[in-house]
Amino acid sequence: MNFAALEAAANVAVLRHLANAQVGVAGATVPGIFDCPSSVVDLGMGAADVSPTVKVASSELPADPVEQEITINGVPYVVITASPDGTGMTVLTVGRTQ
Repeated sequence: MNFAALEAAANVAVLRHLANAQVGVAGATVPGIFDCPSSVVDLGMGAADVSPTVKVASSELPADPVEQEITINGVPYVVITASPDGTGMTVLTVGRTQ
């Protein structure tokens, strides 16, 4: 088994155990690790980002998910940024849609 296959298998196992959300993306529902801070405050430049994020397997995402609408546990969001972490996972910073 090559490294990419081992990495993908490890990501599946991690998501199986740590996923706390179902993410609707690109017509599919995939497991994700959702982090939603209890309060969102704009503290200006240099302050820590407290935007909601969700981590999913990179292979489950379209080539450029930025500005795409997704759902997290049935709640609609839009992808603000996508940051691949180099391990086959991508952290999506999201914002609620109205």
